Amino acid sequence: MPKVLTEAEVDPTTEEVDAVLTAAEEAELAQRFMPPQNAPDLSDGGMVGEARLRPMQGGKRLERGRPAARRAWMWNGSESLLPLAWNPDGTDHDSASRYLRKRQCRCCRTGGFKAKQGQPAQCPTCVKGNCNQCRGSTDRTKVHTLPNGSVIRGWIIPCFYLRKEDVPFPARFYGSINCFLGFCARQGGQGFLTEQDMRVHARSRHRMEYQAQVETLAAARTDEMESMRKRLDALTSILMSRPNGTEEEKQKTKKVRRTHARAGRGRAKSTMA
Repeated sequence: MPKVLTEAEVDPTTEEVDAVLTAAEEAELAQRFMPPQNAPDLSDGGMVGEARLRPMQGGKRLERGRPAARRAWMWNGSESLLPLAWNPDGTDHDSASRYLRKRQCRCCRTGGFKAKQGQPAQCPTCVKGNCNQCRGSTDRTKVHTLPNGSVIRGWIIPCFYLRKEDVPFPARFYGSINCFLGFCARQGGQGFLTEQDMRVHARSRHRMEYQAQVETLAAARTDEMESMRKRLDALTSILMSRPNGTEEEKQKTKKVRRTHARAGRGRAKSTMA
């Protein structure tokens, strides 16, 4: 049960459930309570606000904390972290064997199944559909020549590999476009291939942070448009007050102002998209 605010700690003036905020106020509030950009790794302890965390075992302080995952690569080359399961004493882990035992079918691309005890691994999808190509995963004679020159037989391969060099079908997943969050792991050589891929990642993995980012940019665009409109109004009033200003110059000034206004609305729509 988490610690809950008491009645004395709740301020009714700041807890109005019916309060309505503008977009700029919502963005400012989200930015205020956003997690730090460079979140530290607390595996070996560290500071969280004013609290100091230390790795402990059996009531004794440890110099290093225990790892929570191990690095592995899927059959297509994408890097992954497999969670480790520890015993209650924290002295032994399972080496992520429950993930390393999973298999991938090269026939129908189904993955994540395991072999039953005493039996070879079989793809449940091919078995259920009575697949003729792999004969329900029982064909062990099919030869696959991998890009690195090695050869495998059959249609069943491991889902995860502990060495990147052992990946049978590597693909290019990463690009030079970094995630908009500085503390996200998708930085440097592990970026995205396109801006669209980065936005899809941000909308699914960093939903609140991405929404705050979009609203902040929209508010900045609105301020920029308002500043531009004021400058155009001042310029227009000056030109309109000139005694020698011709009607053609006045019409030209109005046309320029309308063009800038339409361009500003277009930029605001593209930012919100």
